[in-house]
Amino acid sequence: MLLHIALQEGFHHDEVRVLVDAREALANGDVTTRRQTGYAGSVDLDVTRSPVMVEVVLSKRGVTQRKSVSVDRPTYVGLSLTMEGEVVWKLSHEPFGYL
Repeated sequence: MLLHIALQEGFHHDEVRVLVDAREALANGDVTTRRQTGYAGSVDLDVTRSPVMVEVVLSKRGVTQRKSVSVDRPTYVGLSLTMEGEVVWKLSHEPFGYL
């Protein structure tokens, strides 16, 4: 089943790692959001079980968060950062629209 993980708003030269069930799914040492689109990067995974544990690690900010995500149908996870550096999770069963 499709699991789409998108890095969205608030990233500025961040080092980001995303793990799914303790396996690295995405790693980038310099993630910056494109202001025009609100998009900073993404990865598509084919997962065979549900739920999965999604973990985001922002090592320069000292932030790690985990969330159990049900993937019983195509699932889209959006990760954004607030001005305070907190991770905001958005879950959807519809693709995110980027211009």
